[in-house]
Amino acid sequence: MSIASMNVVPEDLKTSIIRIYSYQDKNLQGIFYNLYYGEEIVFTNLTQLLLLMEDMMDGIKFPQAAMQTHRFKNGSDYAETVRMKPETNHAAIATFKVKVLFRQSASWQGKLIWIEGKQEIAFRSALELVKLMDSALPQPPASEQAVTLHEAIGAG
Repeated sequence: MSIASMNVVPEDLKTSIIRIYSYQDKNLQGIFYNLYYGEEIVFTNLTQLLLLMEDMMDGIKFPQAAMQTHRFKNGSDYAETVRMKPETNHAAIATFKVKVLFRQSASWQGKLIWIEGKQEIAFRSALELVKLMDSALPQPPASEQAVTLHEAIGAG
């Protein structure tokens, strides 16, 4: 019996690498890599990253989604529209390994490894995954956050 007929997903496809090169105003930019795509893919915001990951999981059918995704329009695979050559002239500010183990309750559950911090933690939702990544990334000093908030209130 072949592996393909057993619907076994190779372990290498289950883990993705995310390298963050910029995190300005809570907007992350970097490179996503999974063997499924066979190349590094640049993302310029969180939405692109999450859609790349969902597209990859749908493509390999792992983990199997417990619910069908609702869409306003039927479209092609997201990854086909965002492929760009990575141009990185400096080191990543954070590197993560992500392994989504389940897709239940319209979200993701899995493990996140922060390479530089040498820490591994389980996440129970895509939102928790985002919050964990944010907690590992450099944060602006509190004084800059206050000025930014003050400027935003004054501009409105």
